[in-house]
Amino acid sequence: MRVLITGASGRVGRMLLAGKPREIETEALLGPLTPDLGVPWYRTDITDRAKTVMAVTCARPDVLIHLAAMTDVDGCERNPDAAFRVNRDGTAHLAEACAECGASMVYLSTDYVFDGRMGPYTETDTPNPVNVYGRSKLEGERAAAERTDRLTVVRISVPFGRKMPGASHNFVSLLDERLSVGETVRAVTDQRTTPAWLDELAELLWTVALRSPREIVHYGAADRLSRYDMALELCRVRGYDEGLVQPAATPDLGLAADRPMESGFVTDRAAALLLRPPVPFGEALRRMFGITEVPS
Repeated sequence: MRVLITGASGRVGRMLLAGKPREIETEALLGPLTPDLGVPWYRTDITDRAKTVMAVTCARPDVLIHLAAMTDVDGCERNPDAAFRVNRDGTAHLAEACAECGASMVYLSTDYVFDGRMGPYTETDTPNPVNVYGRSKLEGERAAAERTDRLTVVRISVPFGRKMPGASHNFVSLLDERLSVGETVRAVTDQRTTPAWLDELAELLWTVALRSPREIVHYGAADRLSRYDMALELCRVRGYDEGLVQPAATPDLGLAADRPMESGFVTDRAAALLLRPPVPFGEALRRMFGITEVPS
């Protein structure tokens, strides 16, 4: 099986490449300025329809895993045109290309398609995004569904895990770096969600690529937490001083975009694909750091 990956240079993409099954041949669809990742590649700007369709049809993948996105939530709010060009239009171009060459498509989306008033959400709950990022990702889902029926959408929230070489920090890896040197950190208490462990997410994405279930799948850890809860659990697992974590409220941060406050997912479909429930957040941290016992 040949799999083409967009956004392969990011946090999820690098973890996906690191956990690639032996029987899968991977290629990357890189942006114009993205460095070579050491795998076969094609280049395009996904906002350019003609070039994108040409690149994908030349690659002729069996499956395209679409991870590339404009994910800066406040940046999307300040520049909605760019957000919709990448997250909606770019996704539409890729879906059109998949339909043309007969490939299945896996699209990584977000809990921000919901308003965060009544989470955790099932796959059948009605989306109602409260910011530009969420709207652009939801419109990407809909644009893809209009162009191909061989589509699986995987929605996640707050991806975390070990920092992969070449990728930027995620929420947990950055917290760990700062807490390890005794820095004080602030974390919000009023947004709750089910964070996505990158190792298990990569396993789920490869399972989806192989099985092509053609549905929406929600994935996240077994427990629903605030970022403040996550930071305290990290302190407990790593033996850091919990006093370094200062509680904050979202309105006090002066963010450009509204956030869904009571979010997160019911993950029954993901559990059926993984053949087990997703791991709890604390257990994911212990595996992430290779810890068998919690420091006293």
